[in-house]
Amino acid sequence: MRLVDLLRGEESCEMTFSDEAKFNVDYLNLRLNCPCANCKPRRENNQRMLEFKQEIARLRMEKPGVEVVGHYGLKFLWPSGCSSGIFSFEILREIAEKQSHQ
Repeated sequence: MRLVDLLRGEESCEMTFSDEAKFNVDYLNLRLNCPCANCKPRRENNQRMLEFKQEIARLRMEKPGVEVVGHYGLKFLWPSGCSSGIFSFEILREIAEKQSHQ
């Protein structure tokens, strides 16, 4: 599955994948699901996740910059907080689908 389009808004982005599925994903949700080695362990249990959510909620939610990483993913460049996670297209699709079912 390949991401073919990304439209960035002020608080969320619209992702279109190669199967023409479109999803609106909140930036907060992307930040909470950062796959980097620093952020991922912070989701390992409910207490750490709650602390992580509170930390991210204190950051300004601004439209991030985006870098394409090879032919497989994106890196979101946030004005504050972690910008080191590389989101593969598969991870982005999982995040999008999970949010659309909430």
